[in-house]
Amino acid sequence: MAQFYKELKELRISKDISLEDLELKTKINIKYLKAIEEGDFNILPTPYLRLFIRAYAIEIGGEANRALDQLDSFVGNKKPSVSASIKRNDKEEDERFDNSSILSVLSNSNLKLRKDVLKVSMLSILFVFSIIVVKKIYSNEKSKSKQSSQQLNQKKINIISEEELLTDYNEDKFIEKSLNIEPPFFFSINTNSQVGIIVTQDTLKPYTKYLYPGTELDLEGFIKTAQIIFTNTEKVKARLNGIDLSLIENYPHPLKLIIRASPPSITVRLYTPFN
Repeated sequence: MAQFYKELKELRISKDISLEDLELKTKINIKYLKAIEEGDFNILPTPYLRLFIRAYAIEIGGEANRALDQLDSFVGNKKPSVSASIKRNDKEEDERFDNSSILSVLSNSNLKLRKDVLKVSMLSILFVFSIIVVKKIYSNEKSKSKQSSQQLNQKKINIISEEELLTDYNEDKFIEKSLNIEPPFFFSINTNSQVGIIVTQDTLKPYTKYLYPGTELDLEGFIKTAQIIFTNTEKVKARLNGIDLSLIENYPHPLKLIIRASPPSITVRLYTPFN
């Protein structure tokens, strides 16, 4: 498993795909592609490591999920455990020291003092245990209340599907602009209203998100394309790689946003309900 990056390289060569072609298709610098094939993951930018591995595997016809699992195993096996061992030994030494100190005090005290110490210890344990139980009960009740509130709010947000846009809405406006940024793309949303979205990006399965006032959401990074259907964008702030997308803000009806890497562009379709 530790040689999975060699398997990726062998698969690329067997498909007669050059590093230059791979760089052109994935937009990943060739020095990072070489680092992947040599297993030298330290020089790759950490936030993009999994994204680069996924893009590499997809473009050469490999199994992206399997490559990511092998990457996790490879990186995980190299994590040092010396510090944890030292901390554990220090803790054991402290516990032995504390226990020996208590036993020494008890052994040198009279019977009454021993009883008093035991009573205080038991009362302290009961007190701490009571606090833990109360906090646990409060936390569970708070969690249930929050879940119930979210479930009620979810019923109020009607997610708009692609099919409903075609049958129940009329396309009111079409906007298309080029982008001056290159992949990988990172899309974030900040909202002060209730908004529902359907997200489709790269090889991920479409998924739904319910956003509530005060919500901040960062979508998974993507390389090729992403499509996001909003129920509305009232009081919504959206950013792509840190750049404000003001052209989609404060629209009261459904909106479909499409971001493409080749050529780098953004498309916005605004819809209004049929009268």
